[in-house]
Amino acid sequence: MRPMFLAPLVIGRLLTGCATTVGGPSVMVLPGAGKSFEQFRTDDLVCRQWAAQQTGITPGQASAAGTVAGAAIGAAAGLLPSTRLAPPPPGS
Repeated sequence: MRPMFLAPLVIGRLLTGCATTVGGPSVMVLPGAGKSFEQFRTDDLVCRQWAAQQTGITPGQASAAGTVAGAAIGAAAGLLPSTRLAPPPPGS
């Protein structure tokens, strides 16, 4: 009886484990040799603008989309009725 009770919880936990959020950059970037911090900031801004033009999306929009997708996956997994995941009781 106990494993039938735990099965929906385990399956739900596995499904919601797939929901992730988008992380930020994981590579540290420093100014090049002989460049000031102001030049570095200007180069960074130009690079970000070029990337946004090429992809049509900003990092903030990408992060929001990942958050919404993760929330949707979590909500869908939470809505799964446990009666469908567990076999019917004997005699039904």
